[in-house]
Amino acid sequence: MAFGGQHVLGFSPDGKLFALINDQGILRIWDTDTNELKQEYTPNLHLAGPCTALVWVVAASFGTTKDKKGKKSRKNSESKESTLYIALGNTKGQVSLYSYAEAKIDRNLKGEGHNGKITSIIKDSEGRLFTCGEDCQVVVWSLTDERQLSSWNVGPEKPYIISLTPLSNSIVVGSRTLKVYSVKTEELVQSFTGHTSEINLMTHFVGSDSSEYIATTSRMERIICLWKIGKKGRNKAAIATLLMEDVGYCLSCNINDENMLQISSVTRSGVIHVYVLDLDSIKAEKPVKPKVTISIASDSATVIEPITAVAASLQHASRQGELIFAYGDKHFMAFEQLKPNFKEKLQVLVRTDPRKVVKKKIMGKRGDISSETTLKIQTPIIDAKDVDYKSSITVVKNVKSSDMPLEARLENLNLSLTEGKVIPQAQSKVQLLIQSLHSKDETLLRSVLCTKDMKTIQLTLQKLPVQYVGTLVNELTLLMQQRHTNVEYAMNWLKVLTQTHSSQLLALGSDDLLNKFGPCIGIIEHRASCLKEMSKLNGRLQLLVSQIKRYSEEDQDNLKSDSVLVVADNDDSSNSDFDDVNNKSSSDDEWEEGDEDGSQKNGDVDDDDEDEEMETM
Repeated sequence: MAFGGQHVLGFSPDGKLFALINDQGILRIWDTDTNELKQEYTPNLHLAGPCTALVWVVAASFGTTKDKKGKKSRKNSESKESTLYIALGNTKGQVSLYSYAEAKIDRNLKGEGHNGKITSIIKDSEGRLFTCGEDCQVVVWSLTDERQLSSWNVGPEKPYIISLTPLSNSIVVGSRTLKVYSVKTEELVQSFTGHTSEINLMTHFVGSDSSEYIATTSRMERIICLWKIGKKGRNKAAIATLLMEDVGYCLSCNINDENMLQISSVTRSGVIHVYVLDLDSIKAEKPVKPKVTISIASDSATVIEPITAVAASLQHASRQGELIFAYGDKHFMAFEQLKPNFKEKLQVLVRTDPRKVVKKKIMGKRGDISSETTLKIQTPIIDAKDVDYKSSITVVKNVKSSDMPLEARLENLNLSLTEGKVIPQAQSKVQLLIQSLHSKDETLLRSVLCTKDMKTIQLTLQKLPVQYVGTLVNELTLLMQQRHTNVEYAMNWLKVLTQTHSSQLLALGSDDLLNKFGPCIGIIEHRASCLKEMSKLNGRLQLLVSQIKRYSEEDQDNLKSDSVLVVADNDDSSNSDFDDVNNKSSSDDEWEEGDEDGSQKNGDVDDDDEDEEMETM
């Protein structure tokens, strides 16, 4: 079973133990009866690499053990624990057998293995293991001989999950499509299409008519598809589709006494869906909704918080018709068996947070002590007189704010720094960030992330351990979905995060990296969809503002000048223009009349002169 993109989990055959591999490739084993963490195994990262896949194996399937000298020998174990092993696949493509009785790696299987990470591992009843990896190979291992038997290519798509159908002796490989291969001939027998992303969960079951079925979920879809394994064919469709409220993290199937199919799934949001189907009357056209949805809530008297369900199984419950499930987180978990109430569509279970249960046990062992002493980080006792403040800002202590002078208040607010005083340097907040990511305290996390000091962000991310990068990306994604100021904070952190931890992010691979930053990219593209129109509007507004500003400045310059318009308030001057016009017009008329008279007089004079000249002659 896969838990999210990187986690792997599984119940033991009798359901008494539960194993989980976390983000760092560390194996943890819980006892489902006592809710105790029994063992924790950290692999040698230099030799084996982190664990990436697991399956429970009983020693009777291969029948040999090793004595202290390293020789193979058969022995009749008195307890069941000595016969339990976990087959582990790692990032280097090798398979190891972890002994639960000895709490260590008992043996390593020989062979070339995979050229890369093992993505899934299963076993059959004949003492063989089947693994698939990122190199698009399926490898067969022998537990009896402790070596690799054969391998074949199932590409070109990378396989992420593998399952076995014992009746038809076939291997079902899940990538984006579902492929069925014959174990004997290693040939492709059947293929199915229907998922739009890579398949991450798969389980098989046998119907009442001895027909084999496969149930699958994918990484980016909220549906469960049912496929019938039968005759040869290519690109067959699913016979049924089941709806979920979120992406699936765990999947289990079982046939009850009434020959009804029961399917349980655990979603990313932490709820459990249980479906009840009749395979004879099922229809592919109509999606099936869950018969009952089980959610878990805390029993706090003040604030009721949801508790996340981690895993659920219908096959490993001690009684028929019941469901065994785990809730809490990866560090503190509790297990319980429950018979679902199908009369209600939503069933809410009020339980105590497993973290609080463990805390109460610690306090009970130590006696009546305060809760602060149970923490690893305790508050030291410091005399206030011996405190040396590194900042040069004056801090007034033991004085009420109303009694402080105004100058002291401004100095404490860092608003009136003089030239001789130095602003405190930015400090790393990595411890607060780690604590908030562990406790999921929104208030503490907001106090760390809501900062614009790039120096503080850089110092914090430089000292942040690699295992917290993925959790921080998820929190920043949630922060980006809020208002604009929070988006600005998240973008600053993401910018420095990609620069600081670029090598670790590139080591995840394209698929895992896309799963991590896919929601961030979608939010950024959604917010930047109107950027072109906003830039146009911004440019036009700047033009209008600049024109208004220029005109206002010109008006102010005109108002500041000495003489813009001079008006002389004088009666004579006011009529002078009209008088000049009248005088001009009258003088023009007189001039025209004078010209006519003068011309007449000149004409008379000329006539008289001519007469006098004639007489003298």
